[in-house]
Amino acid sequence: MHRHRTAVRLALLTLLTGALVPLAAAPAAATPGCLDETPPPGPIPGLPLSDGCDDSTPPGTTLAASTTPNAAGFLAASTMTFTVGAQVSDGDTGPFGLECTLAGPAQAHDWRACTSPVTYAGLPDGSYAFQARAVDLGDAARDPDSPLALGTVADTPDLDPTPATLAWTQDTSTPFVFVTSTAYDEQTPTQPVVTSSTVPIRINSSERGSSFECRDNDRAVPCTGGRFELATPAAGRHRFSARSVDRAGNASAWSEPVEFYVPTELRRQRGWRTVRGDDYVRGDALRATRRGARLVLPRATVGELRLLASTGRGFGKVRLRVGKRDWHVVNLAGKPAAMKEITVLDRYSGVRKGKVVIESLSNKPVVVDAVVARPNRFPAAQ
Repeated sequence: MHRHRTAVRLALLTLLTGALVPLAAAPAAATPGCLDETPPPGPIPGLPLSDGCDDSTPPGTTLAASTTPNAAGFLAASTMTFTVGAQVSDGDTGPFGLECTLAGPAQAHDWRACTSPVTYAGLPDGSYAFQARAVDLGDAARDPDSPLALGTVADTPDLDPTPATLAWTQDTSTPFVFVTSTAYDEQTPTQPVVTSSTVPIRINSSERGSSFECRDNDRAVPCTGGRFELATPAAGRHRFSARSVDRAGNASAWSEPVEFYVPTELRRQRGWRTVRGDDYVRGDALRATRRGARLVLPRATVGELRLLASTGRGFGKVRLRVGKRDWHVVNLAGKPAAMKEITVLDRYSGVRKGKVVIESLSNKPVVVDAVVARPNRFPAAQ
């Protein structure tokens, strides 16, 4: 084939010039600084008789996306717009064009000419990969070899051999969060009293790999999925809620609050001493052996009053009241128990306001741990 091509060239030269004109050998590699692959003119105007040079520096490609995937490769946008451009490092003025391709579950296509910006709207969720490459249109339409030249110049590709690429997983679905509590209270099932040092709560999402955000009384608290323990909650009413955030950043609605109530730990006062044990709230309780030893709590609105105390053989009695209302006597003698929850005023006994007072009634030992002094009705938010 090469000999045939050379013979054709010689025949054409003989016909045109009447004599055989020696041709210079073309370069075997790209010519340094070559920007234009047009073959140079020969001795006869309009008739190139030698090879041109090969522009071996293809244009590069720039790419910017309207939405950038996160570190995990996810994003939540269903419309993607790409700004694409050509860039050169050797002063080539082009002209330049662009080619794009999209892989994915919808609107996929092979390489085709495109113009910037490139937009894909209404994409369904799934995994995608967009690629773009710049093309030197002037060189792509030319062959650096003259039909009459004896040499051959290798024509390197006139497009970016390393296309700019963006791959992502699209997820626009909002997850659901599920929050449940294992705390149980027979008297007040919807607002159980929790005496343990931690509150067990289970948190799950409808989407695997989701993270969670949690609030306790509208205060952000760290949490994890699955079985979660809310550590050392403060005394009083708690409303705990959570939401899940999937890998694309879609957040669920906040869950309905899970409610619970933490007893108020008693503080040592005159006539009482601290005793310690794993079964007590926060690990300690108060013990008195003298009649008339009192504990006074701050003023409160009380619709339900419970006492957490120890029972045992030979234990004495205590009495409790709210404000100036009647005293209520509690006998702590009985089967030994480190902590027993005793209802002094149930939630149907009416509302009282004032300081809660606890008083020992004999010189027998008594051990008291904590109290639940709370309203009998709770508004939706507090």
